[in-house]
Amino acid sequence: MNDSDNILDGLLHEAAPLLRGLCSNALIGVYVIQDDKFVFVNSRLANLFGYTQLELCSGMGPQQLTTPDDRFVVREEIDRRLSGVSQSSHYAFRGIRKDGTQLDAEVFGVSTSFGGRAAIIGMLLDVSERNAAERAVKDQLQFITRLIDTIPNPVFYKDEAGRYIGCNIAFEQFIGKQREQLVGLSVFDMSPPDLAERYHAADQKLFDVGGTQVYEAQVEYADGVRRDVMFYKATFDKADGSLGGLVGLILDISERKRMEQAIWREANYDALTGLPNLRLLRDRLAEELERCRRKGGVLALLFIDLDRFKEVNDTLGHHVGDQLLIQAAERINAVVRSSDTVSRQGGDEFVVILPDISDVQSAGMVAGKIIRLLGLPFLLGSNQVYVSASIGIALYPDDSTQQETLVSFADQAMYAAKAGGRNCFSYFTPSLQEEAQRRQGVANRLRQGLAGNQFEAWFQPIVEVASGRIIKAEALLRWQHPELGIIMPGDFIAVAEEIGIIGDIGNLVFQQTLDMLEQWPEGQASVNISPRQFISGDCRHWPQELQERKLPASCLAVEITEGMLLDERPLVVNTLLGFHQAGVEVSIDDFGTGYSAMSYLKKFNIDYLKIDRSFVQGLASDNTDRAIAEAIIAMAHKLGMRVIAEGVETEAQLGLLREAGCDYVQGYLLARPMPRQAFLAFLQQYPANSGR
Repeated sequence: MNDSDNILDGLLHEAAPLLRGLCSNALIGVYVIQDDKFVFVNSRLANLFGYTQLELCSGMGPQQLTTPDDRFVVREEIDRRLSGVSQSSHYAFRGIRKDGTQLDAEVFGVSTSFGGRAAIIGMLLDVSERNAAERAVKDQLQFITRLIDTIPNPVFYKDEAGRYIGCNIAFEQFIGKQREQLVGLSVFDMSPPDLAERYHAADQKLFDVGGTQVYEAQVEYADGVRRDVMFYKATFDKADGSLGGLVGLILDISERKRMEQAIWREANYDALTGLPNLRLLRDRLAEELERCRRKGGVLALLFIDLDRFKEVNDTLGHHVGDQLLIQAAERINAVVRSSDTVSRQGGDEFVVILPDISDVQSAGMVAGKIIRLLGLPFLLGSNQVYVSASIGIALYPDDSTQQETLVSFADQAMYAAKAGGRNCFSYFTPSLQEEAQRRQGVANRLRQGLAGNQFEAWFQPIVEVASGRIIKAEALLRWQHPELGIIMPGDFIAVAEEIGIIGDIGNLVFQQTLDMLEQWPEGQASVNISPRQFISGDCRHWPQELQERKLPASCLAVEITEGMLLDERPLVVNTLLGFHQAGVEVSIDDFGTGYSAMSYLKKFNIDYLKIDRSFVQGLASDNTDRAIAEAIIAMAHKLGMRVIAEGVETEAQLGLLREAGCDYVQGYLLARPMPRQAFLAFLQQYPANSGR
């Protein structure tokens, strides 16, 4: 007898106590089935189903402990063993307790014999808790899977070797592959080499230190287009605590970066010309100045203003003006080096930074080239337009080492170029700073004076030569400053135009003139209108105000310069024609000193020509001046106009004008300008007017 036989005999000898121990197990239900009836159940099985052992072994069978849906499965498994098809079986079913509740059961059964007949002995486990836990895990996994799939951003998982083990739907769409195709692949299998190297290095760094990782990179989508993205990654561990891999999310930031770039460009570049704007100019100027401080060198700043641009804008429209600015920017760019900066400040102003110039004259050479290019005709649609440029130049370090000061000095030099006749450039000089400070002081006092009602219209009589009566007067502006006394217009009008308050001052003079005319209804007063007032349209409402005050239009005359006749902008032309149609007379001031165009005198129905004082002063001593004055008077009368000679200071001048047929005279010989009440009193005392 061998050892195996000895072991088997020993087990058979001990079978009875072993079987009793198994059947009394408190964790496992044990049963014996014969003829579809329980012939034995242990107490554990009886308790699981809520019965007593006696109840189950008194005619009950397994079908009565099975839910209707699973009875077929149980029946089939029992029949397979009883028929000898299968010696043993392992299956699960849903059981039903005595109280109607259900449980999950798992059975391990084998066929045997009992009492000489076929039977089945088996063990039954209550796996309700295990199944519930498994279902909970499956539900959780299903929830997580669905949740991740609903995330619109690509999500992926990799193992500790960097191989893909899963992803969401968005990642499938992003990479153009199903997730089953990705499993086991690495970044080198899916991405271009340059991108794969970056991804692999980032993964390895994360695996080395663990935790989380965020970085910006590019990815190549399924369509072959590369986009800017942010990677958000984190490692995860296995159950034993070792590294399991990583999970990552991709956030497409290409649109955000495009918008950021657009916002940055909008903040730093001019939308019309594409040139750097004031903000970017200041940044670049600061950088260049700092470089000059470190390395030495000369830097020039050019401030460019287009002459007569506003006239083009007003005459031909803003769309034409915009095209001119675009072409002007291109011409300026064509002159400078790639290392230079051309910037548009707004309106028709440009600024150029010229770093590393060899000498002062180099800046002037660049300015001269810009002036020549901008002086060439601009073809804007069907219009050929001419403008010019005034350029101011300030130098580092000669003029200043401070950014704001340098910009201010270039601006002042540009105004000096304009004052010098335009279409030229001017270097900054200390005297310009003094003049700028003076203008700034005047500007500040002007604003205070306007707010404090310091401006007043004075009136200088105009005498009719034939009758000797005062029938007209010219309104002349005076500034009654509380500390400086009376300031004459020549000292502040240009600044008033520059800071944009000339229209307010002009309207004030007009209103005070109407106040005077209400007390002198039989007279006529003339009011000077500057080109700025015409262009701004501030005086278009004057005829209407005459009607509202019930004053005849003939009591007002407006004085304009010769240059206004040559301005063919619709606003100017229509305003002049509007005055004429309303009955307001028009006078040309300082005739003979500007660009006279005789055809325009007739076109606009001019009523008066005023001989400039420069010709009147030389009447008695200069034959040329006398000839000019006589020619003006003769021409005016031929054209149906009357003539006013201003600046008459001597009896000799008055006599010569009378002989030449001049209609009206004004000047210190007759009366100086005076305030309104003094003028009205003077009218009463003047011999020809009082009748004495």
